[in-house]
Amino acid sequence: MARLCTQMNPLLEERVLKRLHQRKIFTIVDILQENADKLIQITKLSYKEILQIRQNIIANYSAFPVKGIDAYNEILSNTALIPSGIESLDAMIGGGFLTGKIYEVCGSSGSGKTQLCLTVSAHIAHDFKQEVHYIDTKTDFSGKRVQEVLESKGYHDEVIGAVMERIRVTRIKDVYELFSFLQHLKTSLHHDQDGHHSVRIIILDSLPALFFPFLGKNLNDGLTLMNQMANTMKYIVTEYHVTFLVVNLAMQLLEEENVAGDGSNECIPQDGNLVICDTMKPALGKYWLDIPCTRLFIHKINSTERRQIAVMKSTSLSTKKRCKVLINQKGVISALGSE
Repeated sequence: MARLCTQMNPLLEERVLKRLHQRKIFTIVDILQENADKLIQITKLSYKEILQIRQNIIANYSAFPVKGIDAYNEILSNTALIPSGIESLDAMIGGGFLTGKIYEVCGSSGSGKTQLCLTVSAHIAHDFKQEVHYIDTKTDFSGKRVQEVLESKGYHDEVIGAVMERIRVTRIKDVYELFSFLQHLKTSLHHDQDGHHSVRIIILDSLPALFFPFLGKNLNDGLTLMNQMANTMKYIVTEYHVTFLVVNLAMQLLEEENVAGDGSNECIPQDGNLVICDTMKPALGKYWLDIPCTRLFIHKINSTERRQIAVMKSTSLSTKKRCKVLINQKGVISALGSE
């Protein structure tokens, strides 16, 4: 909300601003909401001059109206579904990741979150010939693993090399480096607005590594930075029609926090399937809970290869949906038992 200043209009002289401030009129919203007759009494300006100030503020600070049909056509022309390459997962989430949205994959350590991200990266870079921005905060991105996934599908060395070039890995040490990179990315995507979208997905693996240092005494600083980061991510996905896929940890609820469940197990077996119970929650606290539009929970099933992915929270999908996948040399692949 912009404060009133002399640069807005020649009529807003220092003496006029002082009188307005004495009546607690500080911002453009304040002066637009105030009665015109009262403004004349306060500022000693004429009705014509007050009208001129208001018109000037409206012209410079108001949003431009857009026809509904134009906004609808723009969304249709720029929005896309980005398949993950994992059939059961795509079927569960409605065909793929929708651009303009923030998705989260959460799970305990070793559940396969990074493997899922590497598989998605390889698929998009190969099948769609598009760049993938992979933000690595744990320094554990494995180019060798991506190469193994591609080789297992029978691709030649030239194809593998081209795919690897399209996966742009950026190693981030702290949240401040992340902000710098996101600002650079905004500039890069802005120059890419010519109808051809070379970037459709941005993967952040993983988020807790950046914010755990702010737990405790620096909690307020962490919340401020998280708010800024969430706003930047939402701006990028909305303005440039891309998808953010964020990796998060799933943590065990403390016994006193677990009101609905008994706190004994992470997952409860029902009819041979593993389902999420009330004892698991994503890390980063309550503020982050509502930032992603869809949260996917990945969990081990008995053996080391089998995983279940379930919709933990979504604005458009049923939370009863789940699918089963396998992790092997081909990456994350579909398994029987999708629902």
